[in-house]
Amino acid sequence: ILQQFPSCALLRRHPKPTDEMFAPLLKTAAAHGIELDTSNSRALNESLDAVQRELGARDPYLATLLRILTTRCMSQAVYCSAGSVSAPEYLHYGLAAPVYTHFTSPIRRYADVIVHRQLQACIGYSALPDSLYNSRHMQALADVINERHR
Repeated sequence: ILQQFPSCALLRRHPKPTDEMFAPLLKTAAAHGIELDTSNSRALNESLDAVQRELGARDPYLATLLRILTTRCMSQAVYCSAGSVSAPEYLHYGLAAPVYTHFTSPIRRYADVIVHRQLQACIGYSALPDSLYNSRHMQALADVINERHR
């Protein structure tokens, strides 16, 4: 979709949490002598997996607590128009993906309808409505979708 519609693709991005957002997690981990690597989502996941392996049956609750705290550190993923943000901002931190979109059945949510329309246009099944070529219009749609999704 991004290749076909570089200025108006409906993407789902998930910014990396700030250091302040990670503070409760890192403080709790440090209190138990655990160091977590939050440099990127893959490193964080590997750190949490290592904690799980190391603690195993000895303290399964701490490993679970750290996973819960990790989830609470995350910002919410949001939809955006590809033309409204720079390429590095396309990142979906939680999935460790440089670019991502999301859709399910087009009867569930309006975002799904939009992504399905873009996919259909990509494969030549149907034409994309003119309004969906406009990056500002797409960002306005994304803003409404994000607001209603909260």
